[in-house]
Amino acid sequence: MTLPTLTLALIVQVWAATPQRYWVYFQDKGIDVNERIVSLRAEWPENSFQRRSKAGKEVDAADLPVNKDYIDALIKKGHNIVQQSRWLNAVSIEAEAKDLPSLNSLPFIADIRYVASLQSAGVEATGLWTEISSAEAQLFSEKCAAVGLPAGGYGASWQQAAQIGADEAHLRGLSGAGVLIGMLDTGFDLRHRALAGLSLVAQYDFIFNDDDPSWDPRSDPRGQAHHGTACLSVIAGYDPGWLMGIAPRASFALAKTELTGSETAVEEDYWVAGIEWLEWLGADVVSSSLTYRDWYDEYCYDGMQSPATRAAQRAVELGVVICVSAGNGGPGAVTIGAPADAVDVLAIAAVDSNGILTNFSSRGPASDGRIKPDLAAKGRGVVCVSPMTWDRYARWNGTSLACPLAAGAAALVVEAHPDWPPTKVIEALRETASKAVRPANDYGWGIVDCISAIDYPMLSGIIHIPKKFSGSLYLAQYSLTLTSTDGETLQSKIVGQYGHYTFPNLAAAEWALTVMENEKALYRCEGLVVPPSLRLDVIIDADADGDSDSDGDNKE
Repeated sequence: MTLPTLTLALIVQVWAATPQRYWVYFQDKGIDVNERIVSLRAEWPENSFQRRSKAGKEVDAADLPVNKDYIDALIKKGHNIVQQSRWLNAVSIEAEAKDLPSLNSLPFIADIRYVASLQSAGVEATGLWTEISSAEAQLFSEKCAAVGLPAGGYGASWQQAAQIGADEAHLRGLSGAGVLIGMLDTGFDLRHRALAGLSLVAQYDFIFNDDDPSWDPRSDPRGQAHHGTACLSVIAGYDPGWLMGIAPRASFALAKTELTGSETAVEEDYWVAGIEWLEWLGADVVSSSLTYRDWYDEYCYDGMQSPATRAAQRAVELGVVICVSAGNGGPGAVTIGAPADAVDVLAIAAVDSNGILTNFSSRGPASDGRIKPDLAAKGRGVVCVSPMTWDRYARWNGTSLACPLAAGAAALVVEAHPDWPPTKVIEALRETASKAVRPANDYGWGIVDCISAIDYPMLSGIIHIPKKFSGSLYLAQYSLTLTSTDGETLQSKIVGQYGHYTFPNLAAAEWALTVMENEKALYRCEGLVVPPSLRLDVIIDADADGDSDSDGDNKE
């Protein structure tokens, strides 16, 4: 991918007497590239190999470290190296703007660009830290039991799980087991009882370069880890009767990439380093409730400009499903930031408990006209842990909380289909969401429907047989046969007194559906093409010797 050029004339605009942060891009990776790739492959983590294989990718030249000779040359000039990016073939340095012309004259330097500020997608002030009472938790526990869910399992978090179909996925036995989820955020305090069972694979603080991304009172602002802890608990929390995370049995890798403070801003190089690290570890899904909205102009959100956007896109191409907060810049248009503008990154909007888009949720499109955001989940009144406590819970607002809900749903899809490449997971989530028939720049493809994504592509509907006697015993004498033009035949029964049927995870083909009463064919419909998923409702007048009517459409 060709990097956009930033001339020195533009750089002059940000000259300052104090050191600034800059990306320095190099011309190449040096010599003996092929030989070094062979050596690198021998050292690459097996988890990353396996996940990349699903996307048809291998270790290549982009994975080689930045050339050490080039780094040494910058150090000799007195510049501090802050971060390195293999994928961008660049380093971020601290330098004064007056030093840039001499740097740009070095023969191995391709470009110099300002490092942009990253802002947390944040939480909307209204409703922040609204504590959940034991009475409210008990009320929702009783509601769960009334609909057949484990009594006390979800507490007040049931609504956010049920809205995206995660509770149904849990009833199928899915919980995120075997999936590695990466988190990029402000830090993580794991002392809360809901996080006591967390399966932690790795953690790293990219700001202070150590293995502890929790709050450090010696160096971190107060509240540093609040945001990341709350977002993590939405996926990983497990405290029956209070909070049930979307994928509590997943494994986690935690990256601290944002330093909070009065402006809650951090440089994008930490985020780039973090996503490269998570991909190297073999992360299947990444959740990041951060978005860039400072340095770049509106036209820059085209999926090409931001280093974070380019790094995120490469991670997806290497097999990672990435969910990013759309941001809280709504209701104006083109308020999506980076890296949410990346083509295959899932930008997550926020809705309320009724499925209505919140006013604060950022809108698209991307600056090149693509539909953004991609999906939506609950972002108002989301139940999470109260950071810096060990047993309290709260409701937070913001796309920051919608993002981990969607990421947890993605993890359940990955768990159900470990062989699916990220493109299939993304397609399934988009094409089964609530607005998939008419995606637009507010809800995107709509509210996540986790269970439909797991069954994608599917043919489903209702077979209605208006007889004097109805019900499950009567319907038991009817069966369905689905036949593809490739010769594959599938059988199914009508289930429930209302005549529901489902054929999940169909092969891409043209299918014909036949409704049978014992051995007698009552109805046949041909030309059913999947994907995407289809819904076909059939009304059969069984007394009229097979006359019938039907109504079929794509799932909305």
